[in-house]
Amino acid sequence: MILILHFVCTGLNTRGGIPRLLNAALEEYYTEATLWYLEVIFDFGTRCKLRHWQAEAQRLASTIGEDTFQQKIFFISIHSEVTRGDLFVGKDEGGDDVAVLPKEFMDYLFAGCLRPLVSRATLFMLSCGPVVTFPQSICSFKEVLLELRPAYTIAFGATHFIGAVIKSFIVAFGSRVVIQGHDLGEVFTDLLNVSVELPMHTDAYLFQFEEQMASDMPNPLSSAVHIKGMHYSWYHTHHRPWGCPLPMSCPKCGSIHSWSPSKQGEDSSGAPGRISTCQSPACGFQMFSYQPRSYQVIKVKVGEGMGWIKQAGI
Repeated sequence: MILILHFVCTGLNTRGGIPRLLNAALEEYYTEATLWYLEVIFDFGTRCKLRHWQAEAQRLASTIGEDTFQQKIFFISIHSEVTRGDLFVGKDEGGDDVAVLPKEFMDYLFAGCLRPLVSRATLFMLSCGPVVTFPQSICSFKEVLLELRPAYTIAFGATHFIGAVIKSFIVAFGSRVVIQGHDLGEVFTDLLNVSVELPMHTDAYLFQFEEQMASDMPNPLSSAVHIKGMHYSWYHTHHRPWGCPLPMSCPKCGSIHSWSPSKQGEDSSGAPGRISTCQSPACGFQMFSYQPRSYQVIKVKVGEGMGWIKQAGI
């Protein structure tokens, strides 16, 4: 059995959304009895609304029943606060938006008997990038993932994330991971390569829950758990050197699309990177893109100056 559970923050329009696309892609392979799709709108911006949601979460858990699912895919469609990365939980008494740290949000969302269902699930965060770009936010996010224990969590780093760009990605996920049974961590780069629009729009983040037996502990049954975070950014030697997008226009002369092919170089302190030069006459302005400290280059094709830069330790 497959469970697709979509949590939607109040006020968001989900017409033609990514979770429904995944459900449609899987309907040809499963029956109504073996493929469940549930969509729930949440709003717990006040104490009264929170109590109502806690009761609603219990009813939802009762509807789902015993956890006998082969695959559990959870989507969270939500806004994130642009200056801190907090996640919106709904509206307060005055109709204003309320945002909290990711851990507090997840504790509220997965209330009561919903909480155990997150274990071993695949979680998609359909939100803008601040949740994974601010240190306090990402630490809070990883803290709650360690408690909830989803097998994998996927997030995206675009400041203004557009869900439509991952349509090909999500259909490929349904085919390779859900139907064929491949491990998400092993095919993640393949899924990223399927989409033409995704690489130029957003970075991708993959968080994996890992549990290892701790042989040095007195109790042989003890285990050590942690969240392994990986950051994938698309690079192109001309347009996105070291995964850093060049501005459309030169900051000095305003010329459009005037950048030269980047060249290896160093800044004034000796730090390695790539230099892109404005080719507009009499300008010569240079942009410096710094080389990541620890990374793995995953090329799309051997010899081509583009691919993915994978950074661990996020």
